[in-house]
Amino acid sequence: MKKNTKVYLLLLILIFLAVSDLPSWAREEANIAMILWRGMTEAEDGFQTKLKQSEKYDINFTIFNANQNEKELERIIDQLDHRKYKVIYSFGTTVTETLKRKIKSTPIVFNIVARPIEAKIINSWEHSGNNITGASNAVPMSSAFNTLSTVLYIDRLGILFNPKEANAVIQKEEVEKLQKEFRYELVSSPIENVENIQNAIQKLVDEKVDAVLLPSDSLIKANANAIVSVLNKNKIPTIASIPDMVKDNKAFIGLGPDYYDLGIMAANKALAILGGEKPNNVPSSPLERLHITVNLTTAKEIGVNIPIQILRISTVVR
Repeated sequence: MKKNTKVYLLLLILIFLAVSDLPSWAREEANIAMILWRGMTEAEDGFQTKLKQSEKYDINFTIFNANQNEKELERIIDQLDHRKYKVIYSFGTTVTETLKRKIKSTPIVFNIVARPIEAKIINSWEHSGNNITGASNAVPMSSAFNTLSTVLYIDRLGILFNPKEANAVIQKEEVEKLQKEFRYELVSSPIENVENIQNAIQKLVDEKVDAVLLPSDSLIKANANAIVSVLNKNKIPTIASIPDMVKDNKAFIGLGPDYYDLGIMAANKALAILGGEKPNNVPSSPLERLHITVNLTTAKEIGVNIPIQILRISTVVR
C-alpha cells in the first residue's frame, strides 16, 4: 500500500513539473493572420511579443501587408483561407471595415481603430454583436485640448486630413464640436492624394493658423516628413495623434496612446479568444492614459517653450 502511494505521489510530481514548464512541442499550436495597412509598427511588435511569451500557445504568425492600397487589401482578404487561422489581427479602420464585410466567422482582433463604434465595426465597447473585438487608439480630445491649452495659445487651429480615411474624418468632426468650448476656429484642409499635399499645407500657412492637428491617418503618416518640415519652417506647431511622428518625423507634440501598449492590449484579447471566449464577449477598449510625447529640438526650432509640468509627464525626444 505504501509502495503504491509513493508511486502515485511520484506520478503527480512528474505531471506537475511537465505542465508547469511545457516545451514548445507540448504547447497548443495556433495560427494567426496579421493583415496590415502600412507595414509593421510598434503596435505589431507589442502584439507579437506578448503572444510569444505565452506558455500555453505556440503562435505562428502569417503577415500580409496591403501597403495602403485598397485593391491589394481586397485581393489579400479574398484569397485568404481564413479557416486556417484561430484569429485574424487587423491594423486600422480601413482593414477592419473590409474584414468585417467579408469574413463573418473567424474571430477578428482589431488594433489602431480610433472610433470603432462610430465606424460601425462594433455595436458597443462591451459587446461587439459580431466576430470582432479589439484595442482602440481613441484620443479623448477634450482631455488632449486641456493639456494643449497649457502649452499653446490656439486661436485658429488647422487640420490636415484624408476624407477617405474614416479615422481622420471622425477626429475632424470631434474637433469641430470642441470649437466653442476651447474658443478656437477650425480651418480644415483635405488631402486626398500625394499630389495635393503641398497645396493643402500652403492653405494652412496662408490662413495663418496657430497650430496644425495631424490625425491618425495613414496617408498623412506616410508623408509626414514632407508635411512636418514645411510647417516647422513656418514655425507652426504640429499636434500628432500618432506618437511615432514626434520621434520619426519631428512633429512638435504627440497626444495619443502608446502603440506598443496597444499591441499588448490586443494580444490579451487574442489570448482570451484562444482560450475559448467568443469575440462578442471580449470587450473592446481604448487605453485609459493619454500619452504625451514632445520633441525638444522641434520646440526650439519653432520657438515654443514647454512648461516644466508638461515635461515631467511626457516622453521627451531630442
